[in-house]
Amino acid sequence: MPSRAHATGATALLDFAQSRGIDYIFCSPIAILAPLWEALAARAEGGAPETPRYRNCRHELLAVSLASGYAKATGRPQLVLLPTGLGVLNGAMGLRSALQERVPMLVVSPDTLTYGGDAAVDPGPEWPSLLVDLVGPARAGEVAVKWAREVRTAAEWLPELRRGLYFAAAVPRGPALLQVPFDVLMRPVPADDETPLEAAPTVAPPAQLAAVAALLAAARAPLIVTEHGGRSAAGAAALLRLAETLAAPLFEFWNPAVENAPRQHPLYAHGPVEPVLAEADVLLVAGCNAPWHPPQTPLRAHVRVVVLDEDPLRPRAPFWGYRTDVAVAGDVGANLGALAEQVAALVPLPDAARRRRVEAANVERLRGLEAATAAEQGDGVHATALFEALRAALPDGATVVDEIIAPLPHMLRTLFRGGALRQVRGWCGALGTGIGTALGVALARPQAPVVCVVGDGAFHYTPIPAAFGFAQQYGVGLLVIVCDNR
Repeated sequence: MPSRAHATGATALLDFAQSRGIDYIFCSPIAILAPLWEALAARAEGGAPETPRYRNCRHELLAVSLASGYAKATGRPQLVLLPTGLGVLNGAMGLRSALQERVPMLVVSPDTLTYGGDAAVDPGPEWPSLLVDLVGPARAGEVAVKWAREVRTAAEWLPELRRGLYFAAAVPRGPALLQVPFDVLMRPVPADDETPLEAAPTVAPPAQLAAVAALLAAARAPLIVTEHGGRSAAGAAALLRLAETLAAPLFEFWNPAVENAPRQHPLYAHGPVEPVLAEADVLLVAGCNAPWHPPQTPLRAHVRVVVLDEDPLRPRAPFWGYRTDVAVAGDVGANLGALAEQVAALVPLPDAARRRRVEAANVERLRGLEAATAAEQGDGVHATALFEALRAALPDGATVVDEIIAPLPHMLRTLFRGGALRQVRGWCGALGTGIGTALGVALARPQAPVVCVVGDGAFHYTPIPAAFGFAQQYGVGLLVIVCDNR
């Protein structure tokens, strides 16, 4: 008896996305994706609900940024369709940012096996003349993604989609890229009856966490620094619990991915961590691409540094010059939660005197920063005034997506003082991703306003016609504030 088969590889892709709970297909279109559009049209004609929802993105960087914003808001990877090699290269800036930020997404890019030699699957004359490359999309994008794979046959299609989605969602999370021939999208492919895989969080061994907990509990001057440790609710709660149990200052490195802890909390330390690094005898680096700068900043003699992250020492980065005595790998929120439990068991009564010293130092540090800000006031609208006005205007639950550099410290000190707003970072080295990220967040959180605060340089890097056209076409509300040098 012959095995079941999907009508086409394009139909199989839609069925796969639907069965895995993917909400959106963010597509930067190219004519070779016609099989997918035909499959979508057939579903609509048959009265099937539009799941996942297809969204025309008009630009590769916008498609990737939308998927990134949606994943940051929900934690769930979405499907991105990019044109062949050139399209992947055009979206590589956003893919590279997603890799650096450990943001999951599944990216599919079409190619051809026959270049028109088979009339039944002729992709068009542009392929052998303009789109032919020495390597295809998978090789073109592999340095900017976590995992890349070229599909060659119909039998590989669904198993490789399965692998790609798993790899994207597994720790360390990141974008996974599949190159698929137009031939496979056009022709029948074998069905996949396997149970959907779930990428369960990986956690550190209890014995290692117990050793780290003992180290922190015995510290006389512990210090916590984070960049994205509070991305999940569990991680944010655990960071605050650790700070309170240890009576430790909690610093965010200069460009935090989220509000890792309430910035009005007395243990939250505003400003740079570098001036006080040498005071700490135990440093907990909880989710940081880089915890301080320069990397050779002097530390205390006999200090112990614990690095806790999805991928400690960053294996995909060319450099890790930061002292590391203990590396704790796995899901950041889960590991921080387990660590906070063990520390609390060892320190039932936090050191009240140490807490008073830390709080007083934090107050003094904040006063110094505010005095420096007051000395900066002059002509124009100062960043502090902007963020005070924005804080007064926004309702509770609103999300602010930031793609700014110079005004960033003022934003962190001023905008989130009330604790009622949410932050999502809109960039990670590459500029031009903030507005697309904000649109992705707005799709995921339609119940509350989303604001993108973007620098004038970043605004000009953004594919603005594509981004604003997307917002208009799909009715996605977004307020964009451009910071233009006072």
